[in-house]
Amino acid sequence: MQLVPLIEMPCLYTGIWRRFGVHFFEGKVTLDDMKQIEDVSEKWHAKIPGKLVEMVVIVPSDAKMTSDERKQMAHIIRRWEDARTASATVILAEGLRGSLHRSVLTGLQLLAPAPHPTKVFATIPDAAWWLSPHVGQTCGLAVTPEEITAAVDELAARFAARPVKAPVT
Repeated sequence: MQLVPLIEMPCLYTGIWRRFGVHFFEGKVTLDDMKQIEDVSEKWHAKIPGKLVEMVVIVPSDAKMTSDERKQMAHIIRRWEDARTASATVILAEGLRGSLHRSVLTGLQLLAPAPHPTKVFATIPDAAWWLSPHVGQTCGLAVTPEEITAAVDELAARFAARPVKAPVT
């Protein structure tokens, strides 16, 4: 299993394998960035109509979103929620800050549940373990949590090594 890059931006890397997509976010995501993300997502969904599985990995930063940016990001998330069979969000922040962010996101998911299974995690291996049956079923090929973790770790290394990083503010 290898995640092929679909989007490579200072704030976001997306890698895909069959019907499995992994998105790494770090730093400021602007409205212009979101427009680009949405344009590429439209093309990807048109190319592979049907269900898919996604993992979002949020790398800690001090970036803050404006009200308009939050609204647009919510639109992007909701736009494709009916196409997902499952999704996992990994918030890599540690300590109290990480616990707080994961708790808030979990609470929001309980208040406004997605039409598919979704869960928040602190680590990529835990998310891979939970997602592996969904990835196997949706992609038509059984994969182990270890294979998913290795592929996501490889994408994480490429993301960490990107030449230009997104600004924090």
